[in-house]
Amino acid sequence: MSEVYAEYPAGVRSSQPPSSVSKLPNEVTPEVQQLIQTIRDYKSATEWERIDEATRALDTDCVYDSPFMYITGGRDRVRAVAKLLAPFAHTEFEPKLVRILMDSASRKAEMEVDGTLRVVPHRYWFLPATWFIPTLPIEGTVSMHVKSWNDKVARVEERFFNLPTIIPLPFRWVAGWLTSTAGILMEPALRTLSDWTATGRGMVEGGTEAAVRHPAVATVVGKAEELKESVAGTVGAAKAKVVGLVSE
Repeated sequence: MSEVYAEYPAGVRSSQPPSSVSKLPNEVTPEVQQLIQTIRDYKSATEWERIDEATRALDTDCVYDSPFMYITGGRDRVRAVAKLLAPFAHTEFEPKLVRILMDSASRKAEMEVDGTLRVVPHRYWFLPATWFIPTLPIEGTVSMHVKSWNDKVARVEERFFNLPTIIPLPFRWVAGWLTSTAGILMEPALRTLSDWTATGRGMVEGGTEAAVRHPAVATVVGKAEELKESVAGTVGAAKAKVVGLVSE
């Protein structure tokens, strides 16, 4: 956003009224596209490294306002909530329309992105109850307030069309404080659990690859592939014969 303000001298910027522009996501500047991608990465991130990377664009005193919780206390608490909720679900955000409001006097900019949020629950094989949780599509708007002097997101606000905000602000603030505090306190244990899960997944994948490379297993796999090709060839020949009989 700082490049936008750089086009105007200081004396002119102070006299300019707030201006607004609406564009499609593929028509905005690379800088705005990067901000949109930041929110998409934050919403979809489940690995801790990706969450850390996505939240670097947030200001140190960032506020996150959603219909369910109001998170204050800065970027660290927003990050803690994301890590605490990551095992349960992630969100896919598809932007449709971008509105940018630039206030030259206060050197702040606000970007609103209309789109569809799809809440995708994580289905675990060892928790059959999670197999039947559906994906939840939500139409809404994500607003980002950007400080032009450091290009950091100072405030993120989510509002949904088919899921109104009915929880009063004090209750949402308490929910945000409790959730972020729990995330900060549980972060060491959650990191250990995440490391164990990643290690276990790596061991399983490594064991599978090693087993496939074993001569006996490789022979069985090769014979299975030959049988598959043979069956496919037989089916193809049978189809050709049937087509020939029909044509006659």
